[in-house]
Amino acid sequence: MPDLKLSERILDLTLREVQTMGKIGLDISWLFNPYIKGIEVTQAIQYYNADEHLTDPNDRGANNSARLVAYKPAWVRVYLGTFLNFQVPNLTGELVISRRSGPYNALMLPVATLTPLPPGIASATNTISYVTERGILNSTLNFVIPADDMFGYLQLEVRIRRQSENQQIATHTEYIDATLLQTLRLRGIFISYNGQNAAGTGTLNLAAPTLADLQNTAAYTLTVDPVQSTGSFTSAGSLTWSTPLTGVATAPGGCSTQWLQLNAAVAQVRTNDGNRNDLIYYGLLPNGVPIANVGGCESSGVSTGPNGAQVTMAHEVGHGAGLSHGPCGTTSGDPNYPAYEPYDTVANRMASIGEYGLNINTGAILNPANNDDYMSYCNQNWISLYHHQKLINVARFKPQTVGVNTWKPPVLVDPWLWPWEILQPGPVEEPWNRRFLRAAPLISIIGIVNEEGKIEIQSVMRVLALPQIENVLETNFTANLVNSNGAAVSKSLVMRFASHGCGCGRAKDKDCGCSGREHDSRGPFVFQALLPDVEDGAKLTITKSKEGADGTGDVDGAGGAGVQEVWSREAPASKPQILRFEVYPHGNEGYAKWEMGEAHRDDFDFSMQFSKDEGRSWNSAGVGIKGREYKFDLSGFPSGELVFALLAHDGFYTTKFISKPVNLPRRTPIVSIMHPVNGGVFFEGQPLRLWCAITTDTLQRIDQKRCRWLIDGNEMQTGIDGWITAPAEGEHKCTVTVDDEAGSAEAAVSFVTQRGLQQNDR
Repeated sequence: MPDLKLSERILDLTLREVQTMGKIGLDISWLFNPYIKGIEVTQAIQYYNADEHLTDPNDRGANNSARLVAYKPAWVRVYLGTFLNFQVPNLTGELVISRRSGPYNALMLPVATLTPLPPGIASATNTISYVTERGILNSTLNFVIPADDMFGYLQLEVRIRRQSENQQIATHTEYIDATLLQTLRLRGIFISYNGQNAAGTGTLNLAAPTLADLQNTAAYTLTVDPVQSTGSFTSAGSLTWSTPLTGVATAPGGCSTQWLQLNAAVAQVRTNDGNRNDLIYYGLLPNGVPIANVGGCESSGVSTGPNGAQVTMAHEVGHGAGLSHGPCGTTSGDPNYPAYEPYDTVANRMASIGEYGLNINTGAILNPANNDDYMSYCNQNWISLYHHQKLINVARFKPQTVGVNTWKPPVLVDPWLWPWEILQPGPVEEPWNRRFLRAAPLISIIGIVNEEGKIEIQSVMRVLALPQIENVLETNFTANLVNSNGAAVSKSLVMRFASHGCGCGRAKDKDCGCSGREHDSRGPFVFQALLPDVEDGAKLTITKSKEGADGTGDVDGAGGAGVQEVWSREAPASKPQILRFEVYPHGNEGYAKWEMGEAHRDDFDFSMQFSKDEGRSWNSAGVGIKGREYKFDLSGFPSGELVFALLAHDGFYTTKFISKPVNLPRRTPIVSIMHPVNGGVFFEGQPLRLWCAITTDTLQRIDQKRCRWLIDGNEMQTGIDGWITAPAEGEHKCTVTVDDEAGSAEAAVSFVTQRGLQQNDR
């Protein structure tokens, strides 16, 4: 093919000049053929000819340089052009995929040959504008690389031809890197509600959501974030809540006191689960809980949000993965967030996504001119270039390399097996400086510093857990375990959970705890202290150092004149005594009963754990339990032989009693339809993704052939993830049926199709 720069000059030739070239014997047949201008490979957002729309060179990137991830479908948009000023319609073709393999990745092995998505044809032209071409799906020839093929170093060769002919007209080859595997690993805390209604005129009793609900709520997060399409979903048990979440945020973009109190309770679950740093803990509220002013809240690795609030989950998970707010109006957000000109200005940043987004579920295009980042308080439409990059190689997503011939240490696969010794990476500037982080016996103190600066303790328990809390700030409080002689035998700083809701960047935002300020005692905020559990002790205290005029700590030594005791608790005369503890299953429910040695005391707070490896790894099964029996949902637990542990907390001591082994029988898979969304509206004849999430009691992946999709009773395809052509205009029922050795399960949704040229489900 001739040099494209020469070809661009040829665009200005007149028809007479072209005819003259033919008369003198020059081969000009290529002038009348289309060519491939380039391809865009995207999983949510991607650079393509960025210099044609982004006016600041600092905002631009090379084509396809936004990082791709393994095991997530990718759309390939093929842009077609002509050398002369006319249109070539009805072009089709194929996408040939190969993968580097073998020693030193020297071999190129075939993977698949794909046909284009419906309508399967496109036109080539040189008169279409950049905005129109990027913004309309049907202006390109489109392919989808399935999730199972999307890993390793891939070669993509596009071949185009006329629909009525077999002769190849043009080709284009692109090399992509899909070696990064990241996984959304959610551990759900399923919250029931028994409290006042919004009007305060009565009470509500709302059942906790389920693991299937957690999967459904995660669909948007899995779509927009750079993670594989198959998430890891597990249960940390249930939690009962009784306070309406109708308070006003304590700072712009922050959380209300009630949400902070709820997150403190979720933090108790995380601690009961070992305080793991390889999971994202998410408290899922039932629909109907009175909520106003604040829609969800994240506090240093623990998040809460309503069932089905998909964008809220993505927003809070983003905070848990280290993202701040995008700038929008009075919420200044992350000061490093770019002003993607011409869509934003430095003086008025509204969190534009910066590039064209594409919803891989439907092919809907999101224009940066009117779509903002989901971490902002603007339109919350999509993920931006900036946050896409910040979510690459995030520790919470357990990044690893796949598809290359490089040895890697084994990664944690079974989420129920506790990583008792975790190799922590060293600082970026000292990658060799690694250390082991080990679980240890700890005394956990969790509470709230309220708006008056007073301590409110919500939980004291002794557990085996990781001693480090991530993304927290130091305060000028210290927790102490004091012996009978009055000496502190163990101590730890009280750590303030960071409020990612603040818009760090203005002086007044420092009051929200997002400034990085240490030794700050002003509330409200959630706090936790983890003291080494070295002995029983006689007293627990929290002391406060004298504050300077600027609010920072003026510490003059432990026990010095500048330290005052602000909370204390004496050891009771005896420890809780558990006489008997039994657990037995019945269907999908578990029943636990126990007897205490001090029957006259009813103020014990209980938590439960379970282990599938004979007590080496303990996982939370519930916290905040009262009374002498407990019924809990087993559907999110593994099958097989487990042992359970009952922990009785009296506010100072904790007593642990381990049950006899309990055999949980096999249970049917937990299935959720991630797409199409229930009640969704789509366009007939356009690509429609059929995608589900499946969690089995053995955590083994389902054979693709055992996952069957039906639309209106007609079988459409098999597999967890794939595309069909959306059916004719009307109402439709979509059902997925999953079979494994434990039995059959299904999920169903209803959706509507209508006539139209371009779908847009957002």
